[in-house]
Amino acid sequence: MKRSSLTRQLIGGVLLAELICAAVFSFVAVGHEMHGRRRAFDVMLRGRADSLLGAVQDAEDPDDNVVVDPTELVLPRQDVYAVLNPAGRVLGQSPVAPPGLLSGPSGSNRPTYFSFKANGTWYGAIRFDGVRVIDRDDKGGLRRPVTVFYASPTRDLWHEAVEAVRFYVAAGALLLAITGIALVWFLRRRLSPLQELAAIAGRVSVHSWEFVPPGAVLRTSELAPIALSIEELLKGLRQSFERQRQLTGDAAHELKTSIAVLKSSLQLLSMNPRTAEQYEAGLEGLLLDTERMEDLASRMLALARLEEAPAEPSESSDLQAAVHAVAERLRPLAALKQVVLEVSAEETDKVAMQADDAEVLCSNLLMNALQHSAPGGHVSATVHIHNGVTELRVVDDGEGIPEAALPHVFERFYRADRSRSRNSGGAGLGLSICKAIIERSNGTIHIQSAVGKGTQVWVTLPVAPTP
Repeated sequence: MKRSSLTRQLIGGVLLAELICAAVFSFVAVGHEMHGRRRAFDVMLRGRADSLLGAVQDAEDPDDNVVVDPTELVLPRQDVYAVLNPAGRVLGQSPVAPPGLLSGPSGSNRPTYFSFKANGTWYGAIRFDGVRVIDRDDKGGLRRPVTVFYASPTRDLWHEAVEAVRFYVAAGALLLAITGIALVWFLRRRLSPLQELAAIAGRVSVHSWEFVPPGAVLRTSELAPIALSIEELLKGLRQSFERQRQLTGDAAHELKTSIAVLKSSLQLLSMNPRTAEQYEAGLEGLLLDTERMEDLASRMLALARLEEAPAEPSESSDLQAAVHAVAERLRPLAALKQVVLEVSAEETDKVAMQADDAEVLCSNLLMNALQHSAPGGHVSATVHIHNGVTELRVVDDGEGIPEAALPHVFERFYRADRSRSRNSGGAGLGLSICKAIIERSNGTIHIQSAVGKGTQVWVTLPVAPTP
């Protein structure tokens, strides 16, 4: 798919808008200029026609009332005119009077403007009816009505209009060039944070998760949320990839160890002839190792499911019932280890968690407490409401956890005492699964422990929303 540049699109759009504005401005300015020049031309025609009316004098010929005295006219040579009496007789006219001059509109008491073409030249003309007063001192003078036609070529008018158009177009082009260069510089400067963000985001890959938004991006209100979202997203993806990589490596190590133990046990059985009892004991050991591998695989799958699958909003479970059910299943183990197991669970609202996950959570916590408790020890589990959330607390007085190991107890396959892992059957995934279950339900888990004094684990879980 062909890519397009946002910067080029914006610059092109702005320049196009400027070009349109310049064209509209030039069009309006030219229209206004033409209107003004046309009005000035009409005023000029009226002024020259009035001068022509002033040249109307008494006629010396008894047959004529008035005539036009050319000696009183100072008119441009290219102008044409004609003066008629009410009977339509020409009282005076220019040396060259085109036929179209007298073909203008008639019958109006107001001055009438019109245009005509003669000999390839366009003229702008005026026609009006006027009254010339002769001999004012003689009883108010004599009133002589006349009709005046006056025309002037419009080529100078259009020439001036073309010059005005050229001026506005040149001024508009110059202004467009100057503002266009300024706008290109301004847009590139203002869009540089976006280009920086795109460049930094483009360098992100599976092998390089480095993404540090520049200060200019973070100072831009439109880009800061995007940059921060990308940063948080990449951080989460990086952690997820690292967890998956660590899980794969740790799982491979654990499975390799189990397979090596299983292989060595088989080799040991096949080295020398054995009795039926020895073979049976060896097969029982192999079966235990196989069950341990099966448990490891199931725990890894459970952990992957918890971390990848989103929780359903409608899921809920009764934590009180889960604690009681798990405690009943573990009482034989507690009796075998000579550990007192007590459960105190008050009735609470349901928590936002699957019923299976609730039992796995309680089972892992109680199993850890029992496995690390000495004979004659005591393990207690309580469930109650505290500050509007459901709290599960598991306490034992067993061997405790070293202070240096506390920050790592939720890491996968981590065991504070690796020498006891095979005896206890643990693979170091129990607390990791607990944490995944709790975080999936938007809860929290904390551990306090001291060597020789015991361990306390408390979990807080939000109440499930009522349907």
